[in-house]
Amino acid sequence: HKILSGGGSQRRDFETVTISNYPLNGGLDSQIDCNNNENATTTAIMVHWSNKALSSLQKKRKRKNDYDADANSSNKADESITATFCVLRKEQVEHQAAVQHIARALKCNQQDIGLAGIKDMQAITYQFCTLRSINIQRAERANHALTGKRIELSRFEEVYDFLLNRGNLIGNRFEVVLRNLKRIERMTSKTENGATVWKERTIPCVASHLDAMVKRVREFGFVNFYGEQRVGDAGHSSRVGVRSYDVGRAMLRQNFAQAIDLIMTGRSYGIYHPGDDEVKAREIWKTSGGNAKATLDAFPKSSSTMVRERDLMKGLVRYGDPLEAIQCVPRNVRMFWIHSYQSYVWNIVATERIKLWGLHAKIGDLYEVSSFEQDGTKSDNINVVEEPDAVSIYQVVLPLPGYNMKYPSNEIGALYNKILENDGVNLNEKCNIHEATAKGSYRKLIQKASNLKWEKVCECTSEGEDPVIDAVQLSFELESGCYATMLLRELMLTTMAREGKISAP
Repeated sequence: HKILSGGGSQRRDFETVTISNYPLNGGLDSQIDCNNNENATTTAIMVHWSNKALSSLQKKRKRKNDYDADANSSNKADESITATFCVLRKEQVEHQAAVQHIARALKCNQQDIGLAGIKDMQAITYQFCTLRSINIQRAERANHALTGKRIELSRFEEVYDFLLNRGNLIGNRFEVVLRNLKRIERMTSKTENGATVWKERTIPCVASHLDAMVKRVREFGFVNFYGEQRVGDAGHSSRVGVRSYDVGRAMLRQNFAQAIDLIMTGRSYGIYHPGDDEVKAREIWKTSGGNAKATLDAFPKSSSTMVRERDLMKGLVRYGDPLEAIQCVPRNVRMFWIHSYQSYVWNIVATERIKLWGLHAKIGDLYEVSSFEQDGTKSDNINVVEEPDAVSIYQVVLPLPGYNMKYPSNEIGALYNKILENDGVNLNEKCNIHEATAKGSYRKLIQKASNLKWEKVCECTSEGEDPVIDAVQLSFELESGCYATMLLRELMLTTMAREGKISAP
């Protein structure tokens, strides 16, 4: 297992998964002597081709087919990778938990389930999904095992040489209902010593106001911040507890023991309300000085609870090394913690960039220029702003910090260095430890939504000719990686953590 999970180009062609309590009778080898014990089990290690290797195979076959366009289609189907293409619906289910439920229902490896992106837990979401080497009948039967899990597979279709992977997502379409709408009115008053005090109160929201807010966001866009789903809850750590970016920062410092301790500490119980078993397990980790075996024994019985923490404790029990324990967590989860820290830095820099120069390009900024190759593929080139008047704010990008990245040559570039230095993180060079390496990218500073519109969802009362809107449905489309919560934040002119109290009218 450790050899196959290690380095080397050939070993990266394989993925492994450990299956506990695997039946020996009729299992991997029905010839194994199990002393006539029908209930005998073992721990099995399943090895299969990685998505990367399969993707490489698909590209090779595509190149071959370019030279052999007249090949018999039936022969091609026989040689292809078959999969079932379907739609995954989930409701208030976390991404990794959903993948685990589906894998268990299909009796397949998690890597056989292809998804282009992660959808928000706090929503009813639909997304395309591919199930590698699984036929339609088997996929349909899985819905019986998913009953009660708030997960459903539908609209099945057989496909060849097509598997979805992270990064294939183009964009998302949203439908969001806002209820109990109120406007916030700000007023000033004087104290006895003459100081000015701001107060807020709510008043009815009228259609003209809502229309103006939607029109403003439609025309000018919003700051393309990463949402709380990515970086963690807004607020001071003393109030919200551990955030995702705290874990990522510890990993990039190569302090993997601290990263595990942060994960086991978890979020604040003031904003997150876990079950008694979860509270007990976290408390045992704390009071036992990080005893993985004792903590694992106290975990909730449901395998869909504390999924990442369970993988970590199993890794510590097996290997005893914090890095190897973290490597027992699925790769996309490990990378999520790293990306969370990168996103945290990006948000800070974006805030300061807007404060300094607003919605205008400045000398030294970076901007994106898109071009199209002869085969129709799009490529983006990153340039430095030399003539601000010739560059739109919608072209300006900020780097997600990582190795081999170009940074702004103005004050913003220096800000990146200051933040990373203060956090004790060096991202300038690629580390030979994947869990301590951050690959960078570029992200637009200001983003626009497509097809943004609203409509009322109930009868409205009227104040003169301007009806009062109590509930509204917003619909819009965003590019991959953009957050609907950040559009709503701009639309409502609010913050993610409003500390002041608002009084009724």
